[in-house]
Amino acid sequence: MADTFDLYFQGKEPENVDEFKFFTAGFDRTVAVRGLWKLTLHWLKRFMTTKGSDPTRPEEGTEFPNLIGSNIVSAADLRDVVLLAIDDCNEQLETIQRTTQPAQDEQLLSAVLTKFELLGEDGFEAWVTLSNVEGTELTIELPQFATRE
Repeated sequence: MADTFDLYFQGKEPENVDEFKFFTAGFDRTVAVRGLWKLTLHWLKRFMTTKGSDPTRPEEGTEFPNLIGSNIVSAADLRDVVLLAIDDCNEQLETIQRTTQPAQDEQLLSAVLTKFELLGEDGFEAWVTLSNVEGTELTIELPQFATRE
């Protein structure tokens, strides 16, 4: 499995986000990735997929995308939803990795919320640090959006 690659995708600029399409492969040539970036992309894809939206695998995904348009007003409740989604995503990825046995630099050790703060009255900023079994870390910012429209 160590010689396999995945396709790189990137977050869209906030002004180009339409509906639930946060990511794009871009307009340049496709880039193959492996290691920590491959792990990060697998984690993000699962995290940003709404649980139940895939009819062939309804157990995949998290509740994180459901925050869009929700009316959660408590910062503590909002943070709890993000933490539960991170835990759910970690458990799903760890279950898959037990059977697929990826290379150590592509195997999840942990993903933890490292920063969470409210943005104005109706949005938040969240940062997650992912670590692989080799001990390499990458901190990513989750897409920002208002919880109510």
